[in-house]
Amino acid sequence: MKVIFELRKEKATANGLIPIQFVIRAEGIRIRKNAGFSTKESYWTGSRVKPNLKKEEDNNYQFINDELQKIESKVNDIFFFFRANKIPFSKDTFLEKFESKQSNSKSKIDFFECFEEYLTSGKLSKAYNTIKAQTTIKNFLKMFEDETGFIITFEKLDGFFYEELMRYSFLKKEIKNNYFAKIIAVLKSFSRWALDKNYHTNREFEKFKGIEHDVDIIYLTFDELMLLYNRDFENSRLNHTKDFYCMGCFTGLRFSDLSQLHKANITENHINISIQKTKTQNHIISLNKYSKQILRKYKDTIYEPLPSISQQKFNDYIKECCEIVKINKPTTTTGFTGTKKIQNTVPKYELITSHTARKTFITNSLLLGMEPKAIKKIANIKKDAVLDKYMKITEEYTDEQMNKWN
Repeated sequence: MKVIFELRKEKATANGLIPIQFVIRAEGIRIRKNAGFSTKESYWTGSRVKPNLKKEEDNNYQFINDELQKIESKVNDIFFFFRANKIPFSKDTFLEKFESKQSNSKSKIDFFECFEEYLTSGKLSKAYNTIKAQTTIKNFLKMFEDETGFIITFEKLDGFFYEELMRYSFLKKEIKNNYFAKIIAVLKSFSRWALDKNYHTNREFEKFKGIEHDVDIIYLTFDELMLLYNRDFENSRLNHTKDFYCMGCFTGLRFSDLSQLHKANITENHINISIQKTKTQNHIISLNKYSKQILRKYKDTIYEPLPSISQQKFNDYIKECCEIVKINKPTTTTGFTGTKKIQNTVPKYELITSHTARKTFITNSLLLGMEPKAIKKIANIKKDAVLDKYMKITEEYTDEQMNKWN
């Protein structure tokens, strides 16, 4: 649907006043209707009336423009109402609704039903994990509504809603700032999509902000990685987990990509794979001696190229592996919930998950002297800011090593 305003120049009066009309185009139908106001051509900007100069007569530009904005909003609300209630569009039904003085032209579309449509349409172009994360955030917003009694509508996405969501997130649920920033990012993306669909006209959501803090990057040092890699555990469950994890440490591939690895993706010296998260096709990674050894271990077995493990069990098993090989250095993580700083110190093995394998690859690659550009390409990192976070770690490490002189 598109609505524009234009002058009906053929209807100009003797004193130069020209009626303003609005034109609607939707689904192959065009509707013209008089807006009920007139102006001179010299004052017309193409969509609104421009202010008159002090020496010129008053042209009521502010009043006329306000009324034109009301018309545009009303037209959008009507289309929103039609779409929400699945009413077929026609010229007669539109004009009937437009000329009605009832207040029910406002949309009755449900916020969460619309969110579900957003998720469904996203499945056509977004990765599975992206949709999964967005679904989790939709459920969080629904929980906010249920527990606070604040009914979420597009019209209520304003400063008051934002403050209530912050209060609920930080004080009641004690979520960290970085996750709150993700909630805001998804909410804004969804609201922008709904705005483009003419499901609402409220743009207050654009003012929402989520503040992110640098997160602690947990990784295995090279010595810790070798300790894990060389360990032969007493059962296949832990050995399979260890090998799968180390494969991520030696290639930089995410758990989701390793899980999709097939024999056809592997040549003697390379892996050729399509990356799920970034939808990168034919991403090629060179195999080093460690990753080759892991692949040889499972060649011509029922597990080739790698054993299959669910991510939930994997995170439990890899912690168990790291605890057995005594990767237990006290490690402190820092986070923020609102303005509250939260620090927690635990044995390192408790922090090891599938995500730390990729971080181990990137960090150790930098410490071993690989060129950042090469690491960025191998690990399929799209933004320089991501690699910059790892550069800070290597700087701290070299400072620590230099201090041995002291």
